Amino acid sequence: MIKINLLPVARATKKVALNDVQYQLAAGLAVIFVLVAVCGYRWQMLSEQVLQQTHVKESKQKELVELKKKVAEVENYEKNKKVLENKNRVIEQLRKNQGGPVRLLDHVSQSLDPLKIWLTSVEEGSSQIVLDGRALSTDDVVEFVKSLQRSNYFSSVLLEESRQATEEGLAIYQFRLKMTPKG
Repeated sequence: MIKINLLPVARATKKVALNDVQYQLAAGLAVIFVLVAVCGYRWQMLSEQVLQQTHVKESKQKELVELKKKVAEVENYEKNKKVLENKNRVIEQLRKNQGGPVRLLDHVSQSLDPLKIWLTSVEEGSSQIVLDGRALSTDDVVEFVKSLQRSNYFSSVLLEESRQATEEGLAIYQFRLKMTPKG
């Protein structure tokens, strides 16, 4: 009779199967551990990038605030510069116009000198000057007009009106002149 011992063989197969399962389990755990380690490393890298970008954003925002202040200063400077230029232009215009009435009256008074004429009003407009006055004779009015025409200050002198009137029993001539000053 032949005896076959099946028990030790069965135990040997169970040990082999158990070692195989342990190996697979260890390999699976190792793979999971490596995966978790890789994911943790990547998460750490991304966290550092987010932190770095947050710092960059904060520094850019500070820089933006500083640049806005500088832009506001430049705009304020340009506005003040324009205001100052306008003031200077007005001052220069006033200086130019300041001498005009003085020269006008000087030339008119020089033309009046030997004549028996007196002026009742002088009006200066944008382009013309209107003189109203009285004279004792028409010859004085004509001589006054010629004297104004000879002066280099007026470009055109026009006798607009001349009429005789009586004032306090004296015959006088009222006149109105329109003149255009040169330049």
